[in-house]
Amino acid sequence: MEKVFYAIILLFTTNHIVGQGLDDSILLKSAVLQDQREIKIFLPSSYEDGSKTYPVVYVLDAQRYFLNGVVFQQNLTWQEIAPEFIVVGISTDPIKRRNLFYKESSKFIRFLEKELIPKIETEYRTTNERIYFGWEMAGGLGVQILADKTDLFQGYLLSSPTHISKYRLKSVSEMLENSPKQQLAVYSVLGTVENWAIESMFSLDSIFQKHPTENIQWKYNLSDNENHYTTPLTTINEGLKLFFNDYGPIRFFSVNEFEEFGGIAKLKEHYANRADRYEISNDIHNDTKHYLLVQTHNENNFNLFDAIIREFDGKSFIKDYYRQPRWFKRFYGFYFDNNKIEDALEILNLGLDKFPNASMLHFEKANHYRALGNVQESELWYKKTIKIAKNQNESELEDYISKWKKNN
Repeated sequence: MEKVFYAIILLFTTNHIVGQGLDDSILLKSAVLQDQREIKIFLPSSYEDGSKTYPVVYVLDAQRYFLNGVVFQQNLTWQEIAPEFIVVGISTDPIKRRNLFYKESSKFIRFLEKELIPKIETEYRTTNERIYFGWEMAGGLGVQILADKTDLFQGYLLSSPTHISKYRLKSVSEMLENSPKQQLAVYSVLGTVENWAIESMFSLDSIFQKHPTENIQWKYNLSDNENHYTTPLTTINEGLKLFFNDYGPIRFFSVNEFEEFGGIAKLKEHYANRADRYEISNDIHNDTKHYLLVQTHNENNFNLFDAIIREFDGKSFIKDYYRQPRWFKRFYGFYFDNNKIEDALEILNLGLDKFPNASMLHFEKANHYRALGNVQESELWYKKTIKIAKNQNESELEDYISKWKKNN
């Protein structure tokens, strides 16, 4: 089912890309390779709009996988899981690649380092963040680049890597022993059916486990669900999410988790760092505010709820963010239950301004005045509630009438 979902995404996104004409290809004459290479380039939709710079994902075997990189760029940016990025695809001849990615790998690495990357960074607006994707032999080549040219890429997405020789394993071990300072993320996927590569990947994983390094994220997925030809989908999707794991709105699943993280001060620092990395606003993401308000309410932590409201202009946030009256009812009740009567009424009025025909908010206002002993005002709002519910043929009408009569 997951593969069908990815295939549907690929189909629709490919049609969109072709329609928009956002990709291009060039022929790059290489003195290093004594050959010319077809280079495919995809620019984000916002590229023409300003001076923003973008990370770059370099996709080897672009004749197969270039569109995979583009599809996940579209899918992950749409859900704010990753920022927009440039995709650069390097097409390879099926026969020549066997030498270039192994026996003549140093030549191909020089081509990347001395010719292709400088050209891309000269002609396009790029950040200093580069991500490498390689499948099969290109995955094994990525292992060598990681070891020998550690700062050439900051992210490595290695799909079903093969040809991980003793030399390459030794080079990775030496690199890790020297405690590199670069921030790196390495994600690799192998199917359990790929028995020809399991031993070498076990050795590579053991090396990373033996030399854990704070600044290097290593994640190896030995999957029962993947095979030699499906691993690229998972590798690109999950690898990009790992590399850009600070981009999406941060969420805390308990107040304790938020406090252990460092509270409001650390949250501001996180979003300031995110802003510097991605050239975006340092505002706390609205979804993060939402998660925090809901979590503090769920745990009945009114002090933290109130602190967040005051810190982030929370009443204006509630007014603008929520698109259903039930949220105004919920936060009104939290204020009221904690004896913040004026604040409660303010939230309720914000909801009524936004949803003037929401019977549930009219009913809450009737109950509000009833609780304060203002019977006359309460009656007025009960009648408004019942009138709205009748006009809108709401199922809650009988309940409103019953509760109104009970209070009389």
